[in-house]
Amino acid sequence: MKFWKPFLLVLWIAGIIVLLIFYIIPHEEALNNDTIQKLEEENELLSIENVTLDEEIKRLKKQTDSLTGKIVSSHKTIENLQNALDEKINTIDRMSALDLYEYFSGFTADSTRYKE
Repeated sequence: MKFWKPFLLVLWIAGIIVLLIFYIIPHEEALNNDTIQKLEEENELLSIENVTLDEEIKRLKKQTDSLTGKIVSSHKTIENLQNALDEKINTIDRMSALDLYEYFSGFTADSTRYKE
């Protein structure tokens, strides 16, 4: 009986080692390989999405530059119109009553026949 206890202990240890070598370790490696493969596929998808987003960023930057140019142009046009309006207001402000009448009515007080 003394001989069987160490033999059974060695047999149990050998069985556990065989179980680990042939079943548990390969199974875990397969799970790790599957996980790595899934992560690589996801990485490829994210790379493609990243390229798409980079192109979208470039397009939006071009659009922003174009709109900025239009805004600057619009501000210059507004300033020019404001200056022209101010000049007209100043011109009208300096006119006499007779000049105002001529300006707004289109009539002149001078006789062109008389000047000939």
